[in-house]
Amino acid sequence: MKCLAIAVVIAATLLLAWPSLPGMSNSGNAAVDETVVLNLGDRVQVAGAPIGCRVTRLAQHGEQVFLDCRRAGSLAGTYGTYLSGRDVLVARFRSSQTAKVVFRARHEGGRQRCG
Repeated sequence: MKCLAIAVVIAATLLLAWPSLPGMSNSGNAAVDETVVLNLGDRVQVAGAPIGCRVTRLAQHGEQVFLDCRRAGSLAGTYGTYLSGRDVLVARFRSSQTAKVVFRARHEGGRQRCG
């Protein structure tokens, strides 16, 4: 349940930060007809918050394209989210280069808390 709460907090933070992304309105509301399209390798950073995301592929997940979001700075002990068109992963970083998936869910499907 703790993992689910963390995932909800991260998702809410990203939704609140969405208007700060390039091409979005500064009024706090994104323009209805505007869409920001990101390509593999693109990165975004949230103004006023130590959060960033990048578009990447994860080989261990069938080369799916994911939006990888995490906080800036030292990663050890922090969490990151990976969102694809099919799956959601929450990982806890053991170091700046090693992370373990602690929660996994499939859109419109099941979920699994990982040891």
